[in-house]
Amino acid sequence: MLEMFFWWKDEHILLKTATLTMLYTLAIWEPTRFIILQLRKKWQGIAWVKRRIILAAAILLPYAFLVGFGRVYLEDYTNLWGIRVAHISVYSNIIGITMLFVFLQVAVYESIYFFSEWDKTKTEAEELKRLNFQIQFDSLKVQVQPHFLFNSLNTLIGLMEMDTRRARQFTEELAYIYRYFLQANEQELISLEEELRFVKAYFFLLKTRYAEGLHLEVTGERNMHQYLVPPLSLQLLIENAVKHNIVTQAKPLYIDIKFEHDHLEMTVSNNLQRKKNDIRSGKGLVHMRKKLHLLGLPDIVINESKSQYKVTVPFIKSNEYESSDH
Repeated sequence: MLEMFFWWKDEHILLKTATLTMLYTLAIWEPTRFIILQLRKKWQGIAWVKRRIILAAAILLPYAFLVGFGRVYLEDYTNLWGIRVAHISVYSNIIGITMLFVFLQVAVYESIYFFSEWDKTKTEAEELKRLNFQIQFDSLKVQVQPHFLFNSLNTLIGLMEMDTRRARQFTEELAYIYRYFLQANEQELISLEEELRFVKAYFFLLKTRYAEGLHLEVTGERNMHQYLVPPLSLQLLIENAVKHNIVTQAKPLYIDIKFEHDHLEMTVSNNLQRKKNDIRSGKGLVHMRKKLHLLGLPDIVINESKSQYKVTVPFIKSNEYESSDH
């Protein structure tokens, strides 16, 4: 007991212990923290938790073994404590403790990050749902305005007297459009095939009303079911083109939709012939931008010249979206 008392009174032993503990802690903590943050930077989000943990284990466990082994070896080689410590049990204990510290540090960092990302994802999902409702409501609000219904009914009555087959098609497309509007908020993304089918139905109604004053051309239409896009994206751009430009037989409006699969983007362009005193709120494009941001997709790109207005919107491969965590 007396010898142990003098051992604790030895200031050099205390200094050695404190210094060794501090260096040992830094040798474990900082490199482990650095590796965790670098892996998180490269593979962000909850979807990559498993990969980050596997890679962290592959890198840090060998490192922990070296740190633990190196500590015991240096203590023995320098005769730091005045006694030989190079015993297999000492090596295994220190190496095991080092690995445990590394494991606990990874677990704590990943747990904090997981719950932080989970809360962020939950908040973004709620915001995305709100935006879905807002976009659907704004689009539906425009379509149910009295003048739209009046024009649609007048067109339908005229078709019933002149062309019953086309009148039936007009009625079916009108019903399909409203059904699509009401269901649009139920999905974050929809296939380009469905979106284009809806846009063609929507354009059919516009074409019936404007006749030779309105034209649509679609290029790059292939394998549309393999790609996803936020609902009502194309409809919004066509609606804006018709709403803000003169559309008459004397001054026809030409709308072009071009799909570029290699770049995962679609471009809607039209010739510019602005209406006088045209007021643009830009609300629809603002909502679209927020929605794309929440989905982790690139922003839209707007290019305007004296004669043309062009908007480029990104889309995503369906297999990439399904393999990620949403």
